[in-house]
Amino acid sequence: MNGWILGYVIAAAVVVIVVVVVLMLISGARQTAGKVEAILTGLDDVRDGTAGLWQVGDTAATAQRIVDAAADARTSLTPGGRS
Repeated sequence: MNGWILGYVIAAAVVVIVVVVVLMLISGARQTAGKVEAILTGLDDVRDGTAGLWQVGDTAATAQRIVDAAADARTSLTPGGRS
């Protein structure tokens, strides 16, 4: 009968070890999920803070059109068409 008791003790120890490992995995997954949420929040803040940078090209193109129009106006308004 000692063999059976030893087998049960070993099986119980294995089950306890597996449960501990699974609990550690779950705890690590929860911590990782919390960190991922913080990272996503930070990325959303960065995206919102830099949204205007996507329009820099449009602003530069508009500024160039204004400069070109002003140069054309100056040329037309200058006597003899000289700048």
